[in-house]
Amino acid sequence: MLLKMRGAGHADGFALWRIVAWLMLLLAAYGCLQYAVHGEQVWGVLKQLPPGNDSDAFQLRKILAWDVGYFVIAFGIVVICAGAILRQAWARPALQVASILLALGWGVAGGLMLLSQWREFSQGVAMTNAQAPLDPASLQALDHVRRSFVIAMAAKAAAVPVLLWLAWWLARPSVKAGFHELPRKRSSR
Repeated sequence: MLLKMRGAGHADGFALWRIVAWLMLLLAAYGCLQYAVHGEQVWGVLKQLPPGNDSDAFQLRKILAWDVGYFVIAFGIVVICAGAILRQAWARPALQVASILLALGWGVAGGLMLLSQWREFSQGVAMTNAQAPLDPASLQALDHVRRSFVIAMAAKAAAVPVLLWLAWWLARPSVKAGFHELPRKRSSR
């Protein structure tokens, strides 16, 4: 059974790209929440620092700046995805660019950085374990870190082709035709 919706004079079938845009919107909104909460925690610690602790204050301000930057980017993704879901013409090319940048920056470059950090982490664990065997709580924590790494790498590996597919799909003429300009308000004289 083909799912059909009737809209402004034309029929739209089921569109997988809209589901991907919704998932991006939801994940970006979750990212906004994470960065806002973390930024609030960092701000609370920063306010409690004693005067004269310039080194720690500088480090906390850098972390806060990263949180604000990531929050702004995640919020921008939310806005772009919402515009694309509503089929606003401005959002289609913006979502294409965002998809490509996320695939290359977050997916590929972030995955490579994560992989290099994992190698350093594994070497550190091996050196620590060679000196003295790890206790059961440490082994359990290590297993949690390994599982988190595998999940993060799998998410990045799965997201890259999906994001590139989305950018390609949005360039198709049939998809372009479904987007529309915002109606202009007429000035009353």
